[in-house]
Amino acid sequence: MLDPSALQRLYSSYGFETVESVHPGISIFVYKKSRYFGVDIIPIHAIQGAVSVAQQIKDDYSKIGYAANVKQIQSIEEAELELFKSFFTYDSSIQRVKRKYQEFTAKQQISLIGYPYEYIDSPFELHNHEQEDKRIFEIIEKRLQSNKPELLIIEAAAGYGKTCTAFEILKKIVDNESNQLPIFTELSRNRGANIFRYILLDEIDLEYPALSSVLVIKEIKNGRIPLIIDGFDELLEKVNTDQPADNSFEEVESMLDTIGNLLEHKAKIILTTRRTAIFTGLEFERWLNKWSDRFHITRIALKEPRIKDWIGADRYQLVKDKNVPIQNLANPVLLTFLKNLPATEFDHLIGHTELLIREYFDKMLTREKDRQELIMTVENQLVLFRNVARQLLSMDSTVEDKDFFKMIILEDNKKLLEETRILYPSISKRTIENLVDTLSTHALLDRKGRDQNQIGFINDFVFGTFIGEIITEMAEGIEDKKYSSYMIELAVTAFRVQNLPTKERLWDKIQPVVEKFSSEQVFQFDIYLKERLVRNYQEITIHDESFFNITFDNTELESSVFLNCFFKNCSFDTNIFKGVSFVSCLFANCSVRNERYLDADNSITTIKCRQENCNILHLPDSPVYSQEIELVNDLEKSILRQLWDISHTKGHHLVKLLDCFKTTNRRKVNQSLKHLEEMGYLEIHGVHIFFPINQIVHIKQILTP
Repeated sequence: MLDPSALQRLYSSYGFETVESVHPGISIFVYKKSRYFGVDIIPIHAIQGAVSVAQQIKDDYSKIGYAANVKQIQSIEEAELELFKSFFTYDSSIQRVKRKYQEFTAKQQISLIGYPYEYIDSPFELHNHEQEDKRIFEIIEKRLQSNKPELLIIEAAAGYGKTCTAFEILKKIVDNESNQLPIFTELSRNRGANIFRYILLDEIDLEYPALSSVLVIKEIKNGRIPLIIDGFDELLEKVNTDQPADNSFEEVESMLDTIGNLLEHKAKIILTTRRTAIFTGLEFERWLNKWSDRFHITRIALKEPRIKDWIGADRYQLVKDKNVPIQNLANPVLLTFLKNLPATEFDHLIGHTELLIREYFDKMLTREKDRQELIMTVENQLVLFRNVARQLLSMDSTVEDKDFFKMIILEDNKKLLEETRILYPSISKRTIENLVDTLSTHALLDRKGRDQNQIGFINDFVFGTFIGEIITEMAEGIEDKKYSSYMIELAVTAFRVQNLPTKERLWDKIQPVVEKFSSEQVFQFDIYLKERLVRNYQEITIHDESFFNITFDNTELESSVFLNCFFKNCSFDTNIFKGVSFVSCLFANCSVRNERYLDADNSITTIKCRQENCNILHLPDSPVYSQEIELVNDLEKSILRQLWDISHTKGHHLVKLLDCFKTTNRRKVNQSLKHLEEMGYLEIHGVHIFFPINQIVHIKQILTP
């Protein structure tokens, strides 16, 4: 039997008015907020004659022009779903979402020079949870079906698959037929993007303009409308670029609070963002604590793509045979290009990164000449779009409105456009405006925004490559240009696949402004562009980074932590490390100088690390402990006490714990953590430490005086 009060509250939330019924077993709800009035008549009790009376009421309303329906509803849940599907025009909305995915894949095919688009899984790290032996979408689907509010944060370097992953999530939700209607919003870095709350509300209003935002937000909180926010990082740095990046969290907190306020009941929100310390720092931990576990959070870091997964075993063997530096290929755009190259071209280009990147642009621009009947050389196309990138760079913008973007193309390339226009035969003579229209739909560009009324570059690799070229060719110093750290990071990440001399030129250019970056970012710049360390570092935390062919020597690293990092063909001089910890790292084909083992010296600690094809870790067999013997020393008790006093029911940040102890004791603290985990008193997953539920009582006994 239906609860009349609950039914009335539900219909009221959708804007219905309750009409008093002449029959006690019937509820009547009237809707008068649209052009056509409607009425739902619901028999709620199995009372004799209720259905026939309901039919008579329907006939009476129909005669005066109402769209009347008698609904046989068995439960509130059924009524909720029926109203949701009706108001949100479920079937047509699902088709609209499917078209959005199809349009995305069609754009990708253009950018892939006509080759078919295919999503390829990349390795990933699951933070603040035990790593599950599942594909990424299995983990995400599990969170989407949860009965709790869920926040999923998907991180990756610029151009490493965030948007592609977001669109795959969109497709999975629709394909699962789970009665969910996702909203997909792409945030853009432009001159008008200032207040995140209003941007998000505008997106919600644009998605369902005929419905009130209150109703849409209600269904977001109910979990029926998962919210996918792609490019959260585009708005992360609307801060003073003269300030160090570490001071930016206050600017981000209000944006996160907007999301936190939506995370109620069964809400599902997915953010994609470039890899940033914001979501691993202590400020973010404090923000989470402020919400008192009101929602569940999952952080997934996409790592560098595995080359074999993209190009296949045979071509991967050719890469190995030619000793091609892996870091020069680990970019999804280049790997997709390599995957589809004819065998002879693949063999020719694989060992020459500069030729490979040039060929990628050449093929795309040459194909565009045919596709758009564009009489413009590849070189002139590159000049034109580099000019466009220069304007976006100076405005700190990744997209602009269509008309303004066309104006940028026109204003900075008038001479080139006029020279191109006169090349066309008289029978098909183009105007300048025709040319600009053609160029605004170029394969290097992408229409963005809900109404496709904005234009930006097709991906971060293309845009970042142009930015890097602009910076390296500058005659004046970069400090005079006031370029944002966001744009410089795009250039650095894109240039990671360039040859070493080209990368070093970019490194030289950005040195005058490195003070506005965090120490972790500067460390990354050195590794990406110099392929070695060039300065001393203190108290840095490096997350989810891959190191290929790096020699760690000639500098000093002090009081620092490497978390979930991958080291391949790297060499370590143990003398440069002072109080350094490696947590959950993998070492492959690595070597050590000055010691037999990396962790033999008291200045280096390894926790939950693994090694492949090398023997650099001292891994003694874990001893068998007796439950009857007291094995917890004073330092270990102090560690347990620190964690317990904060909370014994949720995870604790590893760096936050280490900060509770003197730096000189850090190695002993790390050894104690390893010992506590071996005994089963702690579990360490990435940067988080947990108390096992089955040990809570025992730990409490240990800490009781």
